[in-house]
Amino acid sequence: MSLTKVGALALMLALPRLDCGGGGDERARARQGAMDPAPSASAVTFALGLGYCENLARCEAECESGNDDRCRRLGVNYEFGHGVEVDGARATALYEKSCGLNDGAGCLSAGRMHEFHHGVAKDDRKAAGLYAEACDLGHEPGCVNFAIMLENGRGVTKDTARAAALYTAACSEGSSLACSHAEALHAATGNR
Repeated sequence: MSLTKVGALALMLALPRLDCGGGGDERARARQGAMDPAPSASAVTFALGLGYCENLARCEAECESGNDDRCRRLGVNYEFGHGVEVDGARATALYEKSCGLNDGAGCLSAGRMHEFHHGVAKDDRKAAGLYAEACDLGHEPGCVNFAIMLENGRGVTKDTARAAALYTAACSEGSSLACSHAEALHAATGNR
């Protein structure tokens, strides 16, 4: 098994513990993470982009014809080397194409690639823009990632009021991560 696949597997196994809405230890860690200088929810929202293409030729054809889901899934193949060589730049291009077809999960995945320098240059401004686009498309994890960027002034002008509003909205949709961030932000600013 390649190192990339091992890392992806380790990340997938850790995901349920990061956003399970469970006991106090997870919430305390999430609150602490919300106060770190440059945290990101990308590890938590990463799982949304999973799902890959078994039939690469069919996915390529469907992506070319404008199927956002197939473009995103094909991106997963290239990001993690499922049936193809790992190619972060190609994965990013496919995620961006999916995003351009109004797929919030594609925008989120493209943003993650730019935020964490996966096959493309690190670009927090581009990542924040892609997260904002995911949010505009109604993709709640994109809203949480965009709020994190706003809260910390990464790629955008710092705006804790807007970040708090996005966290609160995502929290009301059931995101325990957003609830933790909202609670920590409100505690830090003295607002409730």
